[in-house]
Amino acid sequence: MATELKQLNVRVKPRTHELLKARADRNGVTVQAYVSGLVESDVDPVRDSFVSGLVDDMTEFLAEFEETFEAGNR
Repeated sequence: MATELKQLNVRVKPRTHELLKARADRNGVTVQAYVSGLVESDVDPVRDSFVSGLVDDMTEFLAEFEETFEAGNR
């Protein structure tokens, strides 16, 4: 069963959009995904804690992954 998503349109000043775009680019996501993540984190702190913990766990495994799979040989 697919989750139905609701659409939200937000208008921001051009400078705010530039900053959002730059931040989204640094995080490797679209502006839509970046803003959605910010909103979801703000309204659902349990989700935010879960995702933060998951990122911390995955970061711990990064060094081992890098050692096991050398760049260019993945």
